[in-house]
Amino acid sequence: MNSNTLFERCHVNTNIEDDVFVGIQKKDDYYEVNFPLGFHLSSSEKELRKDIITLMNVLARSTDKRESRLYNENNDNLGMPIQSYLYLIKDYYERGYYKEKETFYECAKKGKINWGRTIKTQKPYMEDNEPYYLNFIVKKSNINEDELITLVHKYCVYESFDKLGWLFTSFVPQKPKIGLTHKMMISVVRNKLQNTFNDKNKQLFTAMLSLLKNVDSNNNSELKYGTNRFEYVWEKMIDRVFGIAEKNDYFPKTSWNLSGSTYDNSYLEPDTIMLHDDKIYVLDAKYYKYGWTGYPGHLPESTSINKQITYGEYIATNEKFSFPTVYNAFLMPYDSNGKRFKTNDHILCIGHATSDWKDGRKKYENVIGVLLDIKYLMNIDSRQDPLEILKLANIIEDNCPV
Repeated sequence: MNSNTLFERCHVNTNIEDDVFVGIQKKDDYYEVNFPLGFHLSSSEKELRKDIITLMNVLARSTDKRESRLYNENNDNLGMPIQSYLYLIKDYYERGYYKEKETFYECAKKGKINWGRTIKTQKPYMEDNEPYYLNFIVKKSNINEDELITLVHKYCVYESFDKLGWLFTSFVPQKPKIGLTHKMMISVVRNKLQNTFNDKNKQLFTAMLSLLKNVDSNNNSELKYGTNRFEYVWEKMIDRVFGIAEKNDYFPKTSWNLSGSTYDNSYLEPDTIMLHDDKIYVLDAKYYKYGWTGYPGHLPESTSINKQITYGEYIATNEKFSFPTVYNAFLMPYDSNGKRFKTNDHILCIGHATSDWKDGRKKYENVIGVLLDIKYLMNIDSRQDPLEILKLANIIEDNCPV
């Protein structure tokens, strides 16, 4: 293991040139962790480990097929099972190595009596016409440490600690010698998974299977787990915390009429629709650098501003929505503990954008610029958080000029 400290391994992106990868990547014999633009790294090692786990959890629940999220040195798509590694480490700390119990029965004077077997095999002693047994058939069990599943589990635990154990400890268990190919190990785990009814063991075997498939496919390549397109993750986090699940009705639709036939175009789709007190908020997640640089050239451009106004106008003037009050906002990342915008608030308004084709007299014609602390957002683990929706709604409303 490389002697680099955990702090030396961690880096916050600048989004300048190629400094865009967010996630974990292996360099030589150690792992490096890259955090998204605006993330504030903790000052203690204990809290920094929590930061890394938060990052991995966000990536695991936010990545999808649009992103080139998993790589080896040849940029091939891989399925590095981060969550499986973490589960195997956690389960090992809680339960140790998985071991099979062998059940057998023997004749003894004490123990857990199996009366059915005792009555069938032991001759009772009769006294006053009552049967008494001097010996019983009792149930016992031994731990079989040579079972194949135990050996495969030891291998999986070793692989998990080798890949991600540095997050928790410098300890790495000894690599077991098992003499099985990966195909044989996969077969052993699949068989156990199909024949177990214990939920914890099912989770364990599923994690083992995921790990084995991955190790078999990448042959210890230099691995990365993460994404070069964190803007998609930013959009998903905002939509998850603030947005409604069904937003199709709020999309402007277009179509071509061609010689009697109609061709529907794809929707013009806003990132997030937030609802609060019968008001509608159209939110556009922008993973832009303004929260880091403070430079106006790093704010959303004219096309984005005009598109937001179009969204707002479509909703505000459509009778199917009963002509609601509509607000528009851009949400951009920042570090509330950073030098550029140091505040005590995780949400900060920095102004509003307008367009000269509208007079700005309607609320949706003013697009509010909001900075949102990226670390704070990454630690929110709930769908449509009511308290956060209220906070954001108040910020937008209080800063709308009309």
